[in-house]
Amino acid sequence: MLKRSFFVGLLMSLLTFLSISNLPTAALSSNSFPQTWQGTWSGTLYDRTVSGKSQTVPMKLRIKLISQDPIRYTWQITYGTGSKKLVRNYELVAKNQDAGHFAIDEKDGTIIDTWWLGEKLYSQFRVKNLLLSTQCQLQDNQLHYELVVYQPTTTPESNSTEQPFFESYQLRTIQSATLTPVKSDIAD
Repeated sequence: MLKRSFFVGLLMSLLTFLSISNLPTAALSSNSFPQTWQGTWSGTLYDRTVSGKSQTVPMKLRIKLISQDPIRYTWQITYGTGSKKLVRNYELVAKNQDAGHFAIDEKDGTIIDTWWLGEKLYSQFRVKNLLLSTQCQLQDNQLHYELVVYQPTTTPESNSTEQPFFESYQLRTIQSATLTPVKSDIAD
């Protein structure tokens, strides 16, 4: 009986070790972010609101190493084309690559912390009273991007100086795009 308990315990320990060792982590990621994401990605951004409005906009994302030290990359987002083109010249900065901590530097004092986990890049931030959440993933040679915007449905008491303990949010907008690599990386 003792031998059986010993082997069951050993088997359980082995199974636990194997399941923990297969958890996705930034350090063990097979995707080598952001190195494997370098290049220019192009596609269509779909912008949908809960009120039923929707629009599509051409979108490009250019990711390129800035120097030989792989901690800073361009993160240039272009929306639209021609005279309606809007270019956002940001930088992706590796804060602690082993922990999966990066940041998008908008070059105007705004720094958005981003987190690499399980082959996806995540961020969440607030602009005024809107909560924005993003996910970006490279899968099957396509870059899948999603930004979800929420607005609060609860507000603090007008006489209260304390923040509410609980906040609920209503979905407002979803922006999503599937971007594919552009063969030439020549600036527009």
